[in-house]
Amino acid sequence: MLSQLLPLLSLLPLTTAQSQVQEPAPPPVLLSTTKSGVIPALPTATPFTGVDTLQGAIISPLPPAPGYLPNATGGLEGTATAAPNQPSSTYRAVLPDEQYNPYVDTTVSGTIDAVGDPQGVRFTVKITNLPDQAQYGPFAWHIHALPVPDDGNCTATLGHLDPTNRGELYMCDASAPETCQVGDLAGKHGGKITSEASFEAEFVDPYLSVEQGSEGYFGGLAFVLHTGNTTRITCANFEAVQGENATNATGGVASPTQSGMPEFTGAARKVVTGGTVALAVGVFAAVMA
Repeated sequence: MLSQLLPLLSLLPLTTAQSQVQEPAPPPVLLSTTKSGVIPALPTATPFTGVDTLQGAIISPLPPAPGYLPNATGGLEGTATAAPNQPSSTYRAVLPDEQYNPYVDTTVSGTIDAVGDPQGVRFTVKITNLPDQAQYGPFAWHIHALPVPDDGNCTATLGHLDPTNRGELYMCDASAPETCQVGDLAGKHGGKITSEASFEAEFVDPYLSVEQGSEGYFGGLAFVLHTGNTTRITCANFEAVQGENATNATGGVASPTQSGMPEFTGAARKVVTGGTVALAVGVFAAVMA
């Protein structure tokens, strides 16, 4: 009996490895109808035939067009509200060691620190080991609407933090940041990352908040880094930093919630492995019978 089981047991590492294999992102999907947070309302100035999306995000937004939404300058809920005189709380997102997207040529590292400030939230962004710019860039960076789940699935963070429901059909107008999506860090603060290998930035955002219950509160939500076609590379949650670590931007505290191998789900599907697993389980049951 044991001699019959040994070959089957040797299959278990194979089935485990196969369950961790990931597929590249799927082809773009044409979106031509309204979708909250992406296209809240269709433009009326010209005929709209749709726009390509990938993993729920628009690949190539149209040029800025303030006021395109009905009765609104920003989003359907108006413009973002500034939140001055915030508590000096610190939140930090630490990019994980296991990268969500295995199809880029490096594992990105970095920290994003956010501290309450009299003018809003002061961000310090330090990202290293970026993928090849020519092949994968430029890189977009945002705060998304949901946290990264335990399995590290960046797709599960959904779209950008957007309490005014502005959407992303039109690019953010950096000269009028109150009209942009609240979580669109790239749009409001310097654009997509075009530098080679590493990126650093420091800025104050008056519309995001470290105060729980406020419109722009992002504690526990995800920072997401994208390739040029919006595919998600890596992501991490903003977690509260306490005590002396709050002033140490390089400290390895407050790491994102991660466990095991991240998986593509939703728009990006995992390779089907059920057949192999079922075969091993079925043969094992037959031998035991």
